[in-house]
Amino acid sequence: MPIQSEVREQVLIVRPIDSLSRACAAEFEEFIQSEMDEGIRKVVFDFSQLAQVSSEGLLVILKLINELRKSGGEVIVTGLNSKVRVIFNVSGIFTLMEETEDVDAAIAKLLSQQQPTTDEEMPE
Repeated sequence: MPIQSEVREQVLIVRPIDSLSRACAAEFEEFIQSEMDEGIRKVVFDFSQLAQVSSEGLLVILKLINELRKSGGEVIVTGLNSKVRVIFNVSGIFTLMEETEDVDAAIAKLLSQQQPTTDEEMPE
């Protein structure tokens, strides 16, 4: 499975091509893990070129969401086709991950979720 990726404003955009099946789920997981090892904590899953997701692919996505969140990160998904959206709805994955209309909206959402600084005043 080819994986296209780019980094914009410290946000990793990942575009798996065609299928996230049993045969390629491990490759997808290894790719994201290596990016996390390099310090990436904000990820956009752009599934606009993804035709299908297997149960193994879905498990890898869930695992990556949990690992990113444990390390203070966040994930947003975009570009879902109707077939993949149904799988995500049935699985309940949208309780863990937000969907936006496009990559730019996802990046804007992730960047707006910056951690508050310690210089901010506390309400009295």
